[in-house]
Amino acid sequence: MGPFEIRRQAVSELRKVILEMMSSEWDLALEGRSEEEVSEAARSLLRAQRARLRLGSADLRKIRGDLKANEESLERGRVALEKAIEDLGAVRHVLDAVAGFLRIVGRIVPLPV
Repeated sequence: MGPFEIRRQAVSELRKVILEMMSSEWDLALEGRSEEEVSEAARSLLRAQRARLRLGSADLRKIRGDLKANEESLERGRVALEKAIEDLGAVRHVLDAVAGFLRIVGRIVPLPV
């Protein structure tokens, strides 16, 4: 896959997870969770949104090598993320998958902590 397609797929996956984390199903999944876990979920949503914006607006010429170098990791992370969001009730699993995908994206574009 070319760099453009790799980026497009990663941005698309981030968009999907953002929509899922803004859904009523996700909100219900967070009911009764600890304040720390709810805060972590909010930070994950914000980081995913910022990653989507930064990756989507990055100069492809500058990140093409990093996209190619991380293509396999991005695909594994994307698959893990898709599986995780199939069951939003498994909050910890979703948060771990989001964090893992963001770590991979962070190798390509700088992400705030």
